Order: sequence, then C-alpha cells, then structure tokens
Amino acid sequence: MNSRSLSVIINILLLPISLSAQYSEVDSLLKKLEFSEKIEHAAIYNQLARLDSKNAPQKRIDYATRALELAIEYDQKEEEFHALMQTATGYAYFGDNSKALEFDLKALPVAIELNTDKFLADVYSNLGYDYNYLGNYEKSIEYNLKALEIKNKMFENGLLKNKNRISKSYNNIGSTYITLKQFDLALEYNQKALEIRTELQDSTGIARSMHNIGIVYEAKQNFENALDYYKQALSIRKKLKSKLEIAETTNNIGVIQKAMNNHQEALNNFQVALDLFNEINNKSGAVSATNNIAGIYIELKKPDKAFPYLLKGIELAEETGQKRTLSEVYINLADYYVLKNDYKNAFKTQEKFISLKDTLYTQSLIDKVSEMQAKYETERKEKEISMLTKDNEIQSLQIRKKSNQLYFSITFLVLLIIVSILFFNRYTLRQKHFKTQLEKKNLETERKLLRSQMNPHFIFNSLNSIQSYISGNDSFTAMTYLSKFAQLMRSILNNSRQSMISLSDEINTLELYMELERIRFKEKFDIQIKVSEEIVPDTIYVPPMLLQPFVENAIRHGLRHKEGKGILELDFEKQDGILKCSVLDDGIGRKKANEINRILNPEHQSLGMKVTQERLQTLQKDKNTLAGIEIRDLTNNAGEPAGTLVTALIPFEEE
Repeated sequence: MNSRSLSVIINILLLPISLSAQYSEVDSLLKKLEFSEKIEHAAIYNQLARLDSKNAPQKRIDYATRALELAIEYDQKEEEFHALMQTATGYAYFGDNSKALEFDLKALPVAIELNTDKFLADVYSNLGYDYNYLGNYEKSIEYNLKALEIKNKMFENGLLKNKNRISKSYNNIGSTYITLKQFDLALEYNQKALEIRTELQDSTGIARSMHNIGIVYEAKQNFENALDYYKQALSIRKKLKSKLEIAETTNNIGVIQKAMNNHQEALNNFQVALDLFNEINNKSGAVSATNNIAGIYIELKKPDKAFPYLLKGIELAEETGQKRTLSEVYINLADYYVLKNDYKNAFKTQEKFISLKDTLYTQSLIDKVSEMQAKYETERKEKEISMLTKDNEIQSLQIRKKSNQLYFSITFLVLLIIVSILFFNRYTLRQKHFKTQLEKKNLETERKLLRSQMNPHFIFNSLNSIQSYISGNDSFTAMTYLSKFAQLMRSILNNSRQSMISLSDEINTLELYMELERIRFKEKFDIQIKVSEEIVPDTIYVPPMLLQPFVENAIRHGLRHKEGKGILELDFEKQDGILKCSVLDDGIGRKKANEINRILNPEHQSLGMKVTQERLQTLQKDKNTLAGIEIRDLTNNAGEPAGTLVTALIPFEEE
C-alpha cells in the first residue's frame, strides 16, 4: 500500500468524528445568537454559512443573506465580503452559475477596497470557477492565474500555512484546460493539486482531484484508468455523504459505462445521479444527467423515450446559461430527428450546434488562453531572474574590491557578449519579421479562399434544389443530392485545414462539385477527367481547391447559358517538374457570358480568380519555381466563340 492510499484511508476513518464536531459547532453558534449583541451577528451568520452542509445550499444562502444585511447595516466590510462569497458559493452548489457570478462580482470591489491578498485570491478563484461553467474560458484562465500568482506569493512570504489554497487554483485551471481539450496541461495541473491534497490529507480535495483526473482519462478514451479514478473518488465522497459530489461522479461513471456499451448500467447510474441532482435542486448537474439519459435512448434507437429528456435538457441549459451542455443536447436532438426521418429539423438543429460550438471553441480563444499562460510563466521567471541579478550585483561588488583587473576583464567580456547578442537578436528579428510577413500573406490568402470558394449562392441553390425535390416527392433524387452535398462539404472542410493534399483527393472533390452542378442544371453538360499515365495521383500533393473557381466559371458562365448540351474537360499532366492543369469548356465564351452577367447580376464580383492568382504568386515565391495562369478564348472555323481554355501551372510535392 502506497502513502497516498494510506492517507486517504486515515481521512475516511476520521470523517464521522469530523461531521459530529461540525454539527456540535452549529448548535453552539445558534445558541450564541440568542445571547450576543446584534453587532456580532453578521460574523456568527457567516460562520454558520461556512459550516453548513453542501447538501443544503439554501441554508447557506439564507445565513449569508442575513449576514450581508447586518454587515451593511453596521458597515462591517470584512463580514460583507464573506457574506457575498458565501452567497455565491451557495448558488454555485445549486448549479445557478449566473447568480453565483453576480455575487462574486459584487465581492470583487469590496476585496479591492480591503486590499487583502487572501480576499483577492479567494474572489479571483471563485470568478475563475464561475466563468468556466458559463463557457467564458478566456476570463476563467485569467482569474485563476491571478489567484495562483497571489497564493504563491503568500506562501513564499509565510502568509499561508499550507498549500491547500494553491491546490484549488491548480484544480480550477485543470478543469478549464479539460474543457479546452488541452488534456496534457489538464492532467499536469490536476496531478499537482492531487499531490498537495494527499500531503495535507484533504479527503474532499483528494476526491475532487481524482474525479478530475478521471475526466481527463475519459477524454483521452483511456476508459479503464478513468473508471478506476472515478470509483476511488466515489468511495471517498460516499463517506463524506456529499450528495452533489456523489451525483457528479456517479453521472461520470455512467458516461464511461455508455462508452463501453454497458447501456443498462449506464442508464441506472444516470438515473441515480439525476435523482440526487433534483433532490438538492442542482439544475446544472440535472442538465448533464438528463441529456445523458436521452443519449442512451438515442443509441438504443428509442427516440420517443429520449424526446422528453431532450426538451427538459434544453430548458434547464438555457435557464442556467450553460452553453457547453446546451451544445451537447443539440447533438442528441439532431440524432433524434434523424431517427424520426425528419431531416429538415435535423439540419436546423445541426446548424444551432455548429453556431454554438463556434462561440465556445475558437482557435483565437485557445491562443489567448495559451498567451495568458505563457505570460504568467514569463512573469514568474522574470522575478526569479531579478532576484538572481541582485545576487550577482552583490557578488560583483565584492569581486571589484578584491581585484580591479578582474572587474575590467569581466566588464569587457560582458559588453562583448551583449553586443554579440544585440547583433544576433537584430538578425533573428529580421528573419522572423520576413517569415511572419510571408505567413501572414499566406494566411490572408487562405482566408480569402475559404470565403470565396463554394460561395453562398451555390449552397443556397443546392438547398433549394433539395427542397424542390422533397416537395415534388422525388425523395430518391433528394437523398442522392443531399448525400453528395454532405460529402462535398466534409471534403472541403477537411481539405481546407491542410496546406497540401493528394491530387487524388483534389480530383475527387472537384468531381463531387461538378456532379452536383450537373444534377442542379438538369444534366446540361458532360464531364471528362484525364490524367496522364506518368502521374500517380495518390503520390502527388498540391494546394487544395486551386482549380475550383475555374470549374465554377466554366459551368456558371460558359455552359449554363449554352444552347444544347456541353462538355467540361479536366486534363492533368507533368511539364518540366510542374503540374499542368487544364479546364476546357465548349460554352458561350467569356465575352458573351460577361454581357449576360451585366444584365442578370450587375453587382456580382468574382473573387475566385484574384484569390487563386495570389495563392500561385505566394507558392512561386515559397517554392522558388514557376507558377501561373493562362486563359485563352476558343473560336470555331467561322471565328465564333467556341468556349474557354484555362491552363494553370502548379508547383507540387511528390512522395
């Protein structure tokens, strides 16, 4: 048996004695109210709020509310701060994080006025916890790092007896990193918290850390380790008789059992968790358990049983402002509509999920959080360097007294190093600046591509086509079109995240796009794709979606208005180490197409050509090779327009 396990067992054995002492102290404080002066009552009510059980958060709020009234009446700022914090904690146990945030924000100016590190650290920790549950992860990390900085300073100055408060900040930061899917950082911070809490024999804290580590392993799909940590946490929490924590861990064990296809065991655990959450009126936890039950019924293909839970989940998530959980409910609701063959509502629900998810997990948010983390670490290192610098200065003075010659030698050497560093830094900064500018241009061009490719007109027209097929009872064509449309969207999203893709993937994406347009325009044209024998498409890599604007122009402007059936031909061949790609159509030609566009859509501006030219220019500089576009108008024997030929020279990479 290791030391950590022994510490946990000792704490569990001491729990009954601890709880009995707590109840005795509550009775003593209630009697003290009867015989003490009213001016002392705010402090007594705050003590009662702190001692109250987590299973009765309403009592905590009631005691704290009374303490707040008395503290304001007698202008007792410290008791006012404690009352606001206890009220916030009570609402947090209820799962009403919006209300908890309201009272923590009220406590912040009081803490600033009191100018006490301990109070500031406490309120920063609470704000970090509130913002995490409300989906504002940037502010969550910001406030938790502020709290951690103050606590470390207090511990170094001997103002903290132990590291228990530091472990809470580690725990909160770890929880936020779990939400941001940065699992290595999440595991690092939660293990730091567990080490401190094991050393301090803090049973409640040990259970919390084990629960959080279980969440990390669950996210990494290491279900055996996750289940092991959850069961250890549940064992401790049952001894503590804390219904909220028991419900949380039971709910998470159900998630693991669901992932391992033990549906009935999972359903039983979700129901136990939901009953406990409802018993203590914790709406935040009830949302999760409710949605998990709905998810089980969805997997078992019992949509009618799932539906009431989905409606309740949406209601509770919106009421408590839990964007993250609401997005998870939308996923199950979309699956419900699919099982009911209601694809229209399934599509609408999926849109809601995507919109909500984008607000929660954006790359810019993760970058900002990483920036704050780096800034925090840098500031700590700078303080350490500052202390070391002071020590070096003292040593330098001593050395100077001993030997002037040594002093001048060291000074000359330091100056030489500084000058060298300055020259090196200047050169490095120039190189970084040049590279940054090139990367910025690449990124800007890529962003323009994403905005211009597969423009909203195409998506709008495609959805209208699907709707027309459905309303015309042509379900087979509608499902065929919808399937191809979904494949194309997935292909574009996957390819847009990569700088280079195989020629095979590029051809498949273009073929899907042309097939959709061919269906939409009533088979107005035929498609031919030619690849020379010397090309192996799976071994050649090119930038994604370079040819799509030319294919789109050929269809929309050349072939669409042609009388009779046309042909669209794509040709790929190697030429002097460059990939030569041709897009040929036998449409009405550019001149006539421009005349029609000026009449039908005078305000239209195509960005596809311009963006593609910018991309090729960037590629030419980056690869130091030839790249470009040539557009030629074709005519027949009579000199009349007979189509357009676009030739693109594209640098490529080969396995």
